[in-house]
Amino acid sequence: MPFITDEELQDFKDQIEKAEETKRTSDYMSEKAVKDEQENSRKFKIATIILGIIALLGVAGTVYFMNFSTPSNMISQKDHKDQVGIMETKIVGLEETIQNLSMNQELNANDSGANAGSLDDEVVYAVQIGAFEEKNLSMYSDNFVNFKEIKSEGFNKYALGNFETLNEAKKFRRELVRLGFRNAFIASYQNGERLKIEEAW
Repeated sequence: MPFITDEELQDFKDQIEKAEETKRTSDYMSEKAVKDEQENSRKFKIATIILGIIALLGVAGTVYFMNFSTPSNMISQKDHKDQVGIMETKIVGLEETIQNLSMNQELNANDSGANAGSLDDEVVYAVQIGAFEEKNLSMYSDNFVNFKEIKSEGFNKYALGNFETLNEAKKFRRELVRLGFRNAFIASYQNGERLKIEEAW
């Protein structure tokens, strides 16, 4: 009569347990896939309903405005362009105002820029707005309050402000960035020499 050793019997039991575990895992994954599919189907139906409602509201709004709005309520393309031109002029004016800001202290930009940005050996902060190889605004610097010109490495660098604290300079830089000076950054100075470029935020 054939017989099985204890090791063979244990091996069969292990194989049965593994097969059962694999089946449980497969059943779980199958159930999860079905549930996920049902959930996705439900979300798709809800999204379709919402899009349908939005489309209906859009059509209704279009019909309403076509039937009930009068030409006097509409703005012509020419008027729109005129208003855009006015806004662009205001932006240019605001940029010029920034260049003429007074912070109640004046940076003296002498020929070498040696003492610009220093107040009795104190560290001061300024916001650099540009560096140009060919443009030279030094002829205007006498008229600008808190306007600093630094000549370095063949560039004419221009900075605004004379701030006692880094936080004041950060606030001013944020305003400049909002107005379009996206590359503006803060630098600290002492006795006319740049110490370092400060963290922007």
